[in-house]
Amino acid sequence: MRALMNLALLAACAALPLVTALAPSRAAAQPTTAAPAGPADASSPGGADAERPAPATTAGAASQATQAAPTSAGQSTELRTTELCIDQAIADRLALKRKRRGAVDRLFVKQARHEMTLSGGFYSSDLFSSTYIAGAAYSFHMTEETSVELATAYARANADVIRALEDKRGQAIGDTSDRVVFFESLLMWSPIYGKLRFGGSILHFDLNAGLGVGVVDAETSRGAAGALGFGMKLFLGQAVAVRIDARNRTFYQELLDKRFLVNDSAITLGVSLFLPTRN
Repeated sequence: MRALMNLALLAACAALPLVTALAPSRAAAQPTTAAPAGPADASSPGGADAERPAPATTAGAASQATQAAPTSAGQSTELRTTELCIDQAIADRLALKRKRRGAVDRLFVKQARHEMTLSGGFYSSDLFSSTYIAGAAYSFHMTEETSVELATAYARANADVIRALEDKRGQAIGDTSDRVVFFESLLMWSPIYGKLRFGGSILHFDLNAGLGVGVVDAETSRGAAGALGFGMKLFLGQAVAVRIDARNRTFYQELLDKRFLVNDSAITLGVSLFLPTRN
């Protein structure tokens, strides 16, 4: 049925130029009746010869007006018919293509929600050997893209490298296998929100970046630290998310009577709970 309607509209559009061309020619073919001239006034100068051009001028103006009127009417009819010939479905598709893409409906809403996270992973130190790290974090999401995070992390300083230096120098440095604790505050930004397909299921995710400051408490270092991180969250349901984070911490560390600027890194896997538990 819709195909027949489209064919009818196309036929109407094809016949439109013919109808428009015939309308002015028919109007021009109709005879124009001029008003009879009255008797010549003998008292006026020129007599009948002075009054003869007037009917001709009047007839010419009437002919021009008659030709102009059908032309204007034909143009108006053509515009109205052309508007009717546009299929509404095609117009809707064109409008949809012209619409700016950017607004995405989020199935997992973060705005004005609290996030509690427990995580653990791998810790790499510049001066010490790699070891484990465990942490916890609290985040408040001000908008869908921005949040504030307070985090703490705990690691152990592995002294394998220090023991090798002791054996080489014959110098006792002391017990360096001690705890390392971080406290930090970060401003998080999540500019990307999307979805992934795993088999028959679809997971929603976001990518985030964070920048902040904190303090470090350890046997070999105490003081301020800078934090830079990148991460990904996979949302499960409306209240649970799996986090993968990579974080770099920059601070000063003292060892062998020297002070070093170090960049320690950590990769962690965590689970987050969002409160309230519904969007």
